[in-house]
Amino acid sequence: MKAIVRLIVLITGFTMVACSDGSDRKPAPMVPVPEISGPINNGSRGFPATPAVVDLAAVGYVEEEFFVKGIARAFEPDGDWGVDGIWPVKEVSSADYKTRILVRRPTDASDFSGVVVVEWFNVTSEIDLDVDFNFLSEEILRSGHAWVGVTAQAISIVSNGTGPLGPDVLGLMAWDSARYESLFHPGDAYSYDIYSQVGAALKATRGAGPLGGLEPEVLLANGESLSAFRMLTYVNAIHRGALAYDGFLIHSRNGTGAEVNDGVPVPAPARVRTDLQAPVFQFITETDLFGLGGGDRAFPRARQPESQTVHTWEVAGTAHADAFSLAQLNKQGNLQFDSFLDLSSVLTIVNSAPQNLAMNTALRALVNWVRTGESPPSAPPIETLNDAILRDVHGNALGGVRLPHVEVPVAVQSGEGPIRLSGQTIPFEQAKLDAMYPSAQAYIDSVEAAAQSAVEDGFLLAIDAEKLVHWARENPPVE
Repeated sequence: MKAIVRLIVLITGFTMVACSDGSDRKPAPMVPVPEISGPINNGSRGFPATPAVVDLAAVGYVEEEFFVKGIARAFEPDGDWGVDGIWPVKEVSSADYKTRILVRRPTDASDFSGVVVVEWFNVTSEIDLDVDFNFLSEEILRSGHAWVGVTAQAISIVSNGTGPLGPDVLGLMAWDSARYESLFHPGDAYSYDIYSQVGAALKATRGAGPLGGLEPEVLLANGESLSAFRMLTYVNAIHRGALAYDGFLIHSRNGTGAEVNDGVPVPAPARVRTDLQAPVFQFITETDLFGLGGGDRAFPRARQPESQTVHTWEVAGTAHADAFSLAQLNKQGNLQFDSFLDLSSVLTIVNSAPQNLAMNTALRALVNWVRTGESPPSAPPIETLNDAILRDVHGNALGGVRLPHVEVPVAVQSGEGPIRLSGQTIPFEQAKLDAMYPSAQAYIDSVEAAAQSAVEDGFLLAIDAEKLVHWARENPPVE
């Protein structure tokens, strides 16, 4: 029999709770805690939608799904919204909802770090995609963090094979009606409050519940691409009145946010407000600078100085949807759906830079920032001029966070390419490689030095630097 956790608690005021290390005291969430039911085990498929593509059991993790039910609010602007991100809102309506969350957590409570990463599922393809779990899985699993994916938007519940990944790539209700037929979503205007309520439920849970008895100390909100647009709006318009999350990782946004209510435009460009206590870490690829929108929607228009609460990395030589992320998507699509668009043919063409390793570092830096107040290391932006990226003699971007793939290049690694948002990798000709690196050892030594420099500068973790050096030793481009 399913365990039913009924947690309908309305928390009002600014009740203070201590952090795990006894430092800054954080206000408790100011939103209702919804009803949580589960784990959900019925249905015709035998597993939940958006299944993990890594072997969780092998690293001591479990994956469970829960339903979340409550009453969510919708908002609209309450006054002018400016470029500075100070976006006041007022409640305009409320509606019932029932959605789902997917939880991946350590099986043994003693392995839990106290950190929960709460990802707003990406629905660009009209289904729930855990894009950032795949980018961050190494760091999440080796650090003992828990991860929660939230079905915050309506389309992934009701879509019926009209997305770009194939006619069998179905939303939740069409994919497994026996499992998901009870879900209902009043529309994306309510998505922000739904996301807040999930955070409140995770913080309120003690004993039985979606985290299996784990007690979170740090709750991090996270979204990539379309979810990053909504994450910006959440930070600027919603967080101040919800206080459900302790920090934010906004991955791959353009120069503006998402609408807070249907048909209500948001400013472009738009920056992150700087008057919040919760830190906001923006991770921007080359593609995101101009590939997600031009003019005032280009990310460089929204650049802002670093502050005590807002920090940005622009990572040279990376792409929005790179070979790593597409490979994970291909695995997951073939695992979940009866047929799936074959992405394997493009994996050798699109950008192959190690964005996931930079993301690992970003997550660890954000966790440390929330816990200690120490902000991540700074890097200059990628150099641009007249809406174009400035490049070196090899064709790689200048400026930005720089890892060995651009410091010791063997190819052009660009965020721009013929396949939209996926960039490209153009290997150097052998004659050029021979001229650049007089021997295999010279190349290996250069990679090792660049990796060590990135570690010292705080842009690469030592454990991941070892991987890059090992790869260089096994795959030198010259003899």
